[in-house]
Amino acid sequence: MCSVEILRTESGCERRLAARRQQAVLACVVVCLAAVLLAPVLLTGRPPGPLVVSIEFDDGLADQFSVRSLLAEHRMHATFFVNSGRLDHPGHLTVAQLRALASDGHEIGGHTIDHVRLPGLRASEQRRQICEDRRALLALGFAVSDFAYPWGAHDSVSTELVRSCGYDSGRRAGGLVFPSCIVCPPAESIPPRDPMATRAPGSLHRSQRVPAIQALIRRAQKDGGWIQLIFHHVCDPCGEYSISRQDFSTLLDWLAEERDAGRVVVLTVRQVIRGENPV
Repeated sequence: MCSVEILRTESGCERRLAARRQQAVLACVVVCLAAVLLAPVLLTGRPPGPLVVSIEFDDGLADQFSVRSLLAEHRMHATFFVNSGRLDHPGHLTVAQLRALASDGHEIGGHTIDHVRLPGLRASEQRRQICEDRRALLALGFAVSDFAYPWGAHDSVSTELVRSCGYDSGRRAGGLVFPSCIVCPPAESIPPRDPMATRAPGSLHRSQRVPAIQALIRRAQKDGGWIQLIFHHVCDPCGEYSISRQDFSTLLDWLAEERDAGRVVVLTVRQVIRGENPV
């Protein structure tokens, strides 16, 4: 009888210990989840604000002018990164069109004179492509403060030249969540970790329709920050990197809903880099 009682007592103790271990594990899980959810508040003293989205167009392509009316209808401004050496050339924006966009409040940024891949060029040629491009755009009357590396390609020479030539920022293409980088963060920080190489999803591909773009934004909304949407052609399929005018309009409809609900703010690159929020 004594041995049976001892066994029963030991069994009861084991059950109580197991229950306490389960409670401890559960408490630990709850604390960890709370820490993850409250991290933005603990680190900044406030919950994450709405996600900042910048709408950007590269290469100064002629068909991009068709978005002017759509952006106006949705009360949004975009950043157009153009190559000064291609303005007024067939297939590209004219200076008059660029001035019309600037008069609407859109930002005009630099993108080199001839859309060249900078790494591998002599430093003197990199300087010419970056600095003379900015000087040419300034001479045309545009307030040029931000730059985008063609193909997102950059090295230590080009990033330093972007800075020394008077730009406030330089945009790469990559470093955020995208099919090619599933382990990257979903959004750039504000202010950016490196203003001379701000991170963005890669250039949007024709196969990435509106739901895919929405998914990029929804993923980034959890913790806030900044996401740059990089577009090229705006037309019914006319290139690998293109979006139809209808799809672009649908995307703006959705962004306007998100903005009006307080989940998104649409700003130009200059507004983000300089901390300007007119809203």
